[in-house]
Amino acid sequence: MKPLTLTALAPRPDAAEAAATTQVALRQAAWVGVVCQFWVGVLCLAGSILLAESGGMTVLCGVVASISCFAPLVYAIVRRQWVVLFSCLTIFNLAPIWFLYLEIILPGHDAYLYSRPMYKMEAVFWAAAFQFFSNLIYLLFWHRVTVPSIRIFSFLKAVNLSARFYSITAILTFTVPLVAFWVYYGSGEILWVALTAGRAEGGSGGGLLVQDTIGSVSSYMLPLNWVWQLTPLLGTIAFVSTEHKGQPLPLVAFSAGLLVVFEFFLGGSRSIMMSVVAPVLFFYFYYNWDKGLRFWITAGSLLFVLIGVMELQVRFRSNLLEVLADPDKAAHSRGLASATTFDPTQSHRDNNMYLFCLMVQGYPDRYPYEGFNNFFATLANPVPRAIWPGKPVLNGANDISHQAQFVLDGPLLMGTTSLTYSVVGEAYQAGGMWAMLVYGAVYGVFMLVFDGLVYYASQRQALSVGVLGVSVFLSFWGYRSFFGLVTFIYPLLLLLLVLYACKALKLV
Repeated sequence: MKPLTLTALAPRPDAAEAAATTQVALRQAAWVGVVCQFWVGVLCLAGSILLAESGGMTVLCGVVASISCFAPLVYAIVRRQWVVLFSCLTIFNLAPIWFLYLEIILPGHDAYLYSRPMYKMEAVFWAAAFQFFSNLIYLLFWHRVTVPSIRIFSFLKAVNLSARFYSITAILTFTVPLVAFWVYYGSGEILWVALTAGRAEGGSGGGLLVQDTIGSVSSYMLPLNWVWQLTPLLGTIAFVSTEHKGQPLPLVAFSAGLLVVFEFFLGGSRSIMMSVVAPVLFFYFYYNWDKGLRFWITAGSLLFVLIGVMELQVRFRSNLLEVLADPDKAAHSRGLASATTFDPTQSHRDNNMYLFCLMVQGYPDRYPYEGFNNFFATLANPVPRAIWPGKPVLNGANDISHQAQFVLDGPLLMGTTSLTYSVVGEAYQAGGMWAMLVYGAVYGVFMLVFDGLVYYASQRQALSVGVLGVSVFLSFWGYRSFFGLVTFIYPLLLLLLVLYACKALKLV
């Protein structure tokens, strides 16, 4: 028997050639990433040893590392493999710029001000090592994972549902969880607080569910929360799939999705809001990127608007309806010049790099590596504590008395244990270089599996494009933390499981 190949999976010879070319381009883009990250690592390691106190060298390392993150994207443009631009691999490689490097390049941010140059350069070295391993795993296991991935996701192409079906489903995913939580709380007032108050006054930063830091029986309601998060995706698929955009049912479904996005904005959590708006934005970019300069001007402006929206969330976190009613008053009450900013250089930066530099300073000389407790606790997170009372507790779920000692070594006081230092910091804390390989393998395989969707999305089939959009978001925002990658994947896995079951039972 001949081994299964990419071309063997394609329905037509021309589709086979195009799909195989795209997948090979992804592999070559990963190779470019491997080479670039290797040399960034060499530069930063040399700088941390030879120019340990050089602020200029630190900024140079940050700039070079940031430029290297564009390598797969530049490769795709040069080779005119446009679909590669919308892959998990390309977007993942851009993530360190936002979550780590800008904090040492832009003046005024925590790592720029408070971390010693040698630790910043060493931190960039470790980030390059993580990128190197992730791209290397993608490169080495490209064929072994890509072919099974394409075969597994082939059921999406066979799911031929009408715009009406997606519209009705989106409306149901919007209304049913609302009714269920109304019954669960026994009060419309409590539900309203959960929807609008954000992180204050008992509100929720994560949708409909108000939940304790350490989960309880309320965890049984989480699947309904995930269903609600699918409304923007399903509503957008309904709107894209309909031939006549003015039909009322798809418009109602799409509007329901936008209401869910707005509610997550009110929740005050940038990450969860971005997770639900991601498929909407991805459709917009994927179907319009080739429409010329007017589109790119609009798209560029939209990115600045998103920065402003997230900055508003960071500055206030709660009761955002009151902030929107009178932004000037809200800003004045906090001693701010304005309620938000659209300037990326002035917007809030998570102090991931500052905390990571403290780790580099403390581990393993002062403190031993901590192992994989958080890794396994994150994987076990969906299991309700009511079923598994002894489930491992995430470090961020502990109170402030359990603040990590390496954080206390720094000059800044952190008022919470729920801190992020990027997945690179988590890997370093777990076990240095060995853990970098483990975490890099997880992210590399994740990208390989979901980049199999590029094969079907290249034909602009709405369902495949939507699922790819969520995956691409996960590859980017999952860089912020392993917890973010795992928890935001639940709604996607729920959708795929339901669709696969419906296809297997011949219901669709």
